[in-house]
Order: sequence, then C-alpha cells, then structure tokens
Amino acid sequence: MEIPLGPAEDLRRDGCRIVAVDGRSVGVISVGEEFFAIHDRCPHMGASMCAGSVSGTLLPSAPTELVYGLDGLVIRCPWHGWEFDLRTGRALLEPERVGLRTYQVVQVGDEVVLRT
Repeated sequence: MEIPLGPAEDLRRDGCRIVAVDGRSVGVISVGEEFFAIHDRCPHMGASMCAGSVSGTLLPSAPTELVYGLDGLVIRCPWHGWEFDLRTGRALLEPERVGLRTYQVVQVGDEVVLRT
C-alpha cells in the first residue's frame, strides 16, 4: 500500500509529521535530503518519538576517548532518552531485543510516499 504524504519541501519544513497507518501512528522524519518513517511510540513507555530529538550519539571507543557519530541518524525518546537508529529502528543499547518498526519512504518527483 502507498500513502501519499505531500510535497517533499513541506515535510522538510515540518521535520516530523505523524500519519495514521492501519490504526498506528507513524512518524515521518526529514533529515537533510533523506526521509525516514518509524512507529511513533517508544517501546519502553509509549512516548511519541516525534516529540524527541534527532541527533547523533557517542560511539564505542577507547576509555579516554569520546567519539561522536551517526549525526542525524539517531532519534532519542523524549521521556527517558532511549536511542534508536532511524535507518533500522533498532535500539542502540540492545539492538537484538528492542526496536521501532520502520517503513519505507520514497520521493517520487516532488512528492513523498510511504510504502507499507
């Protein structure tokens, strides 16, 4: 099924738009020229992920180093700070156990479409 989301420029301006898909809230997030779509509820306590922030995170590194990476690819839950990879939906802390459902988003001309 394809769900038209509107012009790409509108989505880029919104940052995160919530749409209904089969009774579920899906957050469509714009990061630069890319679009991502995730289930909008954190699996921990149900917070709206669109109310969270998109940034990067600290990566595994040597004990005395702080290495920042994945800029623009991590969404952080607004309630408790759980972090998820926007590309895969997997939690950064326990990727084998916790995650958000992801959806395919494509740009067709100037329009953006969500595929389920």
